[in-house]
Amino acid sequence: MEKNKNMASAYEKTVDIIDRSKDMPAEEAIDALIRCIKAGYNLAFEKAIHALVDIDHPSVVPALIRLYDWFQADSRKRDRSCNARTAIVEALGCTGSTQSISLLKKAARTVERAKLGPRIEDAAISLRAAAAIALAKVDTDCLYELAVLLFDEKPDVPVSTANRPYEKSPVRRAAAQAIGILGDSGGMALLAVKLRFPNGEVPDVIAECLETLISMRPPYLIEVVKPYLMGFDHNLSAIAAISLSENLGFEVIDLLYETLEHVSDGTKESILVAICMATKGNRIKEILLNFLDHPNEFVRLGAVKQIKSYLDDEVLRKLRQMRDTDPDKSVRLEASLD
Repeated sequence: MEKNKNMASAYEKTVDIIDRSKDMPAEEAIDALIRCIKAGYNLAFEKAIHALVDIDHPSVVPALIRLYDWFQADSRKRDRSCNARTAIVEALGCTGSTQSISLLKKAARTVERAKLGPRIEDAAISLRAAAAIALAKVDTDCLYELAVLLFDEKPDVPVSTANRPYEKSPVRRAAAQAIGILGDSGGMALLAVKLRFPNGEVPDVIAECLETLISMRPPYLIEVVKPYLMGFDHNLSAIAAISLSENLGFEVIDLLYETLEHVSDGTKESILVAICMATKGNRIKEILLNFLDHPNEFVRLGAVKQIKSYLDDEVLRKLRQMRDTDPDKSVRLEASLD
């Protein structure tokens, strides 16, 4: 009990120092915050890092680099889970300073084998993911490092066959996101290759690649995305459709109409939403009214759900008619407005 009280008191003192650091001279505040971070109070760690990054002084980035090296020097004791180094890497990315490029490249290659549960795990997965994002923010010439991470599928620790594709997926997903931040034409090509030859890639990574590539709008975009848009995976089809509508708007309206007629019933409602998003303006109600007479019951059902945001006398008359006459029970129930 006494030990817990002492720990609580030490933690409260640490938080108090962090709070008072904003009123200290910059170099004094940096030193105080570094001591707080090294004290090992996990609950105060993130607060101290944020306070450090908020200091506008040239000594901040070198201090973060030294702090990273301190944790790295005895990582098994000081940072077994890589949480501290991950937070520092995220902070370095926020500074935008090129001084940290060498460290971030090292972090992107770090593998930390640790027994964090019943098995040996790679504790540095979150660190490498954070390094990918941070590199894209500070180094315009980091495409090689991002490419390595994007295509890195071989686990660094023993995993089951079923878990093998998922072990490093957070890193590959972060690499795809980082390529979008970088905005490099070579990065577009990497994402296109990943999507063209997925090689069993997990859906989360494919989804990130789709969203990122669509946001970058390369000239070959539709050719690469269309197989996913009209594919059998409901989620990926929906993600592709929504992302296309958000980024290209009315430019893809014909493609979305074509998709609506080709995708499976379970995806039609998502495509309908994407069509509305791409249309915008006053025509949405008119389009939805037309869809209320569509021969496919899933399209009608989706249209009923969407048109409830545009209730007026005309819409209410149509919904009452559908409530009484539509051949599909689900559509009739949705149109009842009860």
